[in-house]
Amino acid sequence: MDAISDDESLRIGVDIGGTFTDCVILAESGRRLTTKALTTPDDPENGVLDGLASASETLSCSVPELLTRTTAFVHGTTVGTNALAQRRGARTGLLMTRGHEQTITIGRVRQKIMGLSEREKTHITHLSKADPPIVAPEDIRAVTERVDVNGNVVVALDHNGAIAAVDELVASGIEALAICLLWSFVRPDHERQIAEYVRATHPDIYLSLSSEVAPLLGEYERSVSTVFNSYIGPTVGDYLYRLETQLKGQGMACSLLVMQSNGGLSTVPAIRHRPLLTIDSGPAGGVLGGHFFSDTTDARNIICADVGGTTFDVGLVFDDRVQMDPLPVIDQYAYLTPKIYIKSIGAGGGSIAWVDNGGSLRVGPHSAGALPGPACYGRGGTAPTVTDAHLVLGYLSDDHPLGGTVHLDRSAAEAALATVAERLSMPVIDLAAGIAEISSAQMADLMRKVTVERGLDPRGFIVFAYGGAGPVYAPFLARQIGARMAYVPSDSGMFSALGMLTTDLIFQEERSFRVRPPLAAADIAAVNGTLETLSARVAERFVAEGIPTDRVQLSRAVDMRFAMQVHELDIDLPDSDLTESDIAETCSDFVAKYEQTYGENSAYLEAGMEMVTFRVTGLVTLDRPTLSADDTRGTADSTIGERQVYFTSAAAAGDFVVTQVHDGDRLRAGQALHGPAIVQRLGDTVVVPPGTVMEVDNMGGLTLRQED
Repeated sequence: MDAISDDESLRIGVDIGGTFTDCVILAESGRRLTTKALTTPDDPENGVLDGLASASETLSCSVPELLTRTTAFVHGTTVGTNALAQRRGARTGLLMTRGHEQTITIGRVRQKIMGLSEREKTHITHLSKADPPIVAPEDIRAVTERVDVNGNVVVALDHNGAIAAVDELVASGIEALAICLLWSFVRPDHERQIAEYVRATHPDIYLSLSSEVAPLLGEYERSVSTVFNSYIGPTVGDYLYRLETQLKGQGMACSLLVMQSNGGLSTVPAIRHRPLLTIDSGPAGGVLGGHFFSDTTDARNIICADVGGTTFDVGLVFDDRVQMDPLPVIDQYAYLTPKIYIKSIGAGGGSIAWVDNGGSLRVGPHSAGALPGPACYGRGGTAPTVTDAHLVLGYLSDDHPLGGTVHLDRSAAEAALATVAERLSMPVIDLAAGIAEISSAQMADLMRKVTVERGLDPRGFIVFAYGGAGPVYAPFLARQIGARMAYVPSDSGMFSALGMLTTDLIFQEERSFRVRPPLAAADIAAVNGTLETLSARVAERFVAEGIPTDRVQLSRAVDMRFAMQVHELDIDLPDSDLTESDIAETCSDFVAKYEQTYGENSAYLEAGMEMVTFRVTGLVTLDRPTLSADDTRGTADSTIGERQVYFTSAAAAGDFVVTQVHDGDRLRAGQALHGPAIVQRLGDTVVVPPGTVMEVDNMGGLTLRQED
């Protein structure tokens, strides 16, 4: 593909991963440039700036000149996710209605098994809740007040008592405060009165109100959401403020747009108010990219498989629609926020191999991360990782730097693997093969789980593999789950960053308001009133960002369930005021979707239905990237050498096979490679095992199928 010219406007997407920070520069012509920089966990903005510096060097310009040409800068960040996972957020205080102050401590009956694998659930008597708790019991205070389900004040707010509780928590050293009062989403007056005092008296305390963060049914999940928002608020807010300030200080005229977990983009001020929306924002970009590129593969059902340095993330596109998660979980806590369905396990290139007390080989979930990283990175790591195993097996090469910058040390990888191989009394190569097989099996198990749990057959999907290590696993995963093929996009190592450039600016408002169809006229009027209020709030948020309302496309939906059920399904609603016939049609849509999700005849109409939560989404369409096809790419011969690669399928016990190595930039559109083969590109390495054929399309994407 031709180089980006120096007069083209640019769009930039940046995704911070556990090991690398990926940067995609997309020109208006469709030409693109990708760079990788090592993630800098303590100061993540440095990794972003390093990626921009690398891009500007390639384009023979300065970073300010690069940013001056930028018309959109989209960013996905793991700062909030990492703060939760590593318990490095702000010390958070919590105010709750008296008599309910231990809700978050007690949790749900199922909290001990939330987010755990089936293997981890085996010994349930040994399980415990998240430890330490996200908010310490001594940082929780009760407030005297009570509002009932209809919004009536049963007990007036004890103003003086609330003020005393706030002052006491601040004096004890809290950095953030969450307020979650009973039925506040029906009547938020009491929360707002306390908030007025906090903002006037303690303006440095980060504050979250449940009636603003998660105005939804579910006392426990609502309190978790509000606490999460405050816990990560200072960290996420300060980081995004610093990054945007630095970018604008170097010439960027546009606003920094932040990827949200619901699949849309938002501005820094809006995200600083609701940082909860950034959790899993990076993986969300990959799923959106998979959906955008689905036309390339002519597929409506896709398993998005993102293998990074720390985690393996799976998302779904079913019937050409990105699937959403009704009740996401992180660190054994269920919370409430609109979020693309993504499930993760600790299985990535940096996952550490170890031996358990029973003498069995285990892989992950602990990771070497970016610092020190795998042993082969030569940055002080000594623990054997998946990347070390891939290097020893020949999938990776010490002659091909990862991301163009990280040179691999084979001897260091062998030395690290030897420490575990000796404990298991096995050759290093057998250990490396075992690590690769275990990690692949863990990934395949998750892919089967996320499809089968939703009533879907994984054999009806294609595997869309990306991330730094995704292309290594692509054909193996497709074979294990019975998928008809795997697809590896061009620039797959930076694919989540590219996917972020395919989405739109989105603001969303929702409120729980439970009614049971068929609805009386008064109930229909109340529902229409709720939807009008939510629509007005969405419009206000766009106006605050300087966006005229005539650019905003509004859509409406409702979460429905059968009576006495816990989980809901989201159903689209008409754009106009609802009528009795609209309600009946919505109920029919719910039954159809329920049986599509859970199986034919699974709907239990006799139980009755409930409309639980109403939602309004405002969308402003941004320009989609133009991605140029290139039928003239490549050369007459892409082969650059050969090396010994270990394949367990080559013989009963596995063996090294002489394997041709190809330069991914020299592959021709229409070219086919028959395994065994290795394709090396800047951001990834694609493994084509024996019995697999790989075909190249005119976008540089690679399709892998088993040979007949």
